Amino acid sequence: MGNPSWPGQQPPGGYGPPPGTPWNPGGPPAGPPPGMPGGPYGPPPVPPRKRGPGLVIGLIAAGVVVLAVAVIGIVALTKNDDDGGGGGGGAAVELRTGEIAGGAQAVPGSDGSLAMARPGVERPLVEIFEDFACDHCGTFDKMHDPMLKELAVAGRAKVVFRPMVVFGTSQRPAYDNSVRAAAAQRCLGDGARWLAYQDALYAHQPATLDTPGFRVEDLVSYAAPLGITGADFRTCVTSQRYARSVLDVSRGYVASGLQGTPSVRLDGTWLTSDRTSSADALRAAIESAG
Repeated sequence: MGNPSWPGQQPPGGYGPPPGTPWNPGGPPAGPPPGMPGGPYGPPPVPPRKRGPGLVIGLIAAGVVVLAVAVIGIVALTKNDDDGGGGGGGAAVELRTGEIAGGAQAVPGSDGSLAMARPGVERPLVEIFEDFACDHCGTFDKMHDPMLKELAVAGRAKVVFRPMVVFGTSQRPAYDNSVRAAAAQRCLGDGARWLAYQDALYAHQPATLDTPGFRVEDLVSYAAPLGITGADFRTCVTSQRYARSVLDVSRGYVASGLQGTPSVRLDGTWLTSDRTSSADALRAAIESAG
């Protein structure tokens, strides 16, 4: 059901903790990821903390129109088809700026985010908070992604994608799906390929929140069409190297005021659903800020 007391922020239409509830998704998923041999993976779980009630599922607004717009082509500035930017032996992934056809750059951040803008463009700053297991985030991406790329290429906005985990451990398998996908996304160090891999994750979203998905072997396979087939990338994904970091980043986003996904923050202000209900509405909000 919806949560009417999310003033000034992205209201129901996604997933998030109820107001006043400490958000703590716990540690990385227990046990091996689906499709992998038995045994734990990644770092040990974070010691459990006191958690409030489960997440509240919001209602997505009716009448959403999914715009069929041609996706802007993406090419890499630097090519290394053998490793795809994954670090070996637990090393941090090398971050490389990619170029979006038309002149904008795709710059990955050390926190797992990806900034998309023409050089020198800093405002309007559009931040997209997303969870790859959140079906509303998939709908949001289909609706807005072509428009956001268009504005970034035109130099009319800086767009930052911020993947996170919004589900708690009591929301399995959605929680496990979310952690695996977000941790795998972090293994993409090449900015242009980061964007292409994000598209692949949304294209392969589990059918429902109760559907186990994003098997690590599948997460590896999604990168193969992008030319990323190296052992370093595979190790990064299957070991879930960034699972703990993803959860830490997610806690920081919630501490900054986020209360659900998908959410949009425009120049520091959380947008309400009427300003994100269509690509035209969000475009108007962004252009009015510029």
